Amino acid sequence: QMHGYCNMMQIYWLKLAYISVDSFDGPVQVYGFLAARDILNPRRNYLFNRGRDDPLEIVQDDDWLIQMSSPKRGIEMTSSVLVEFDMRIKIGEKEEDDLQLIDGAVSFSDMDPPINMAFTRRLCGEGGAVDINLAHMYEAAEATIQVRISEACGSGLSLCLTASGSALQQQARLFDGIVGETPCDLGKFVFAVMSLTKLVVLLKVGRGGGSDCVYRFHLFDVQKHGDSTVSFEIPDMVTIEVKVTWSTLDIPDSALEEDNRYNWRKELRSDDDDDDDDYEYDWNDY
Repeated sequence: QMHGYCNMMQIYWLKLAYISVDSFDGPVQVYGFLAARDILNPRRNYLFNRGRDDPLEIVQDDDWLIQMSSPKRGIEMTSSVLVEFDMRIKIGEKEEDDLQLIDGAVSFSDMDPPINMAFTRRLCGEGGAVDINLAHMYEAAEATIQVRISEACGSGLSLCLTASGSALQQQARLFDGIVGETPCDLGKFVFAVMSLTKLVVLLKVGRGGGSDCVYRFHLFDVQKHGDSTVSFEIPDMVTIEVKVTWSTLDIPDSALEEDNRYNWRKELRSDDDDDDDDYEYDWNDY
């Protein structure tokens, strides 16, 4: 098994492009899922996953941005990547009253341009459309970003955390909200960055409802392995620690051998027994 940079997909943002209903009483509430499947692991790698009882409220003031969750791992793109989705807008008291926004799947080929450039595609459905902004990168690494709020002066701290690559300069919003009790961890965020570039982590910190915000950023060198940590100390407000851990997405060489393909498929299906996802993977799909 070789450890090296590989082709990866990075999805930066999702936006509600339009809906077929003229008006709503209140904010637009979106639920459902959007996920990617790649050759490294055929199971769904979720970027949006909300139930009807916990919809995401999106507003025009935020440019109809759909806040994504972090994927569990980077998206490998040495072969085609399947992005599938089933997203709905909550309207009535019952699910049958809701609007089907988009439902289906689209395949992104590793051979199609543009390469090393962010671009936008529109996913259209019977009830509207969602714009997806993404990039196919040659020679990239996976960055796992961990954020810890170690000290905070007072309550009502607001934080917006974004990540970008110095080469593409397209941002992904990793976190945007009010921080609860401190100290606390905000979780892990996975982001793909091209080799020989920098990972840019930007913090926007303020008080809830206030107009005065403080900005901090740091440039991390892209690596195959290892980690680095930086601490942001904002006087009279907060101390934030950001740790970035680097890794590559490696497919075991043995898994690509003809004699072992069935065994790996069988193992993957066995791992899926506890999952409600009944997709059956076959290397020949690619």
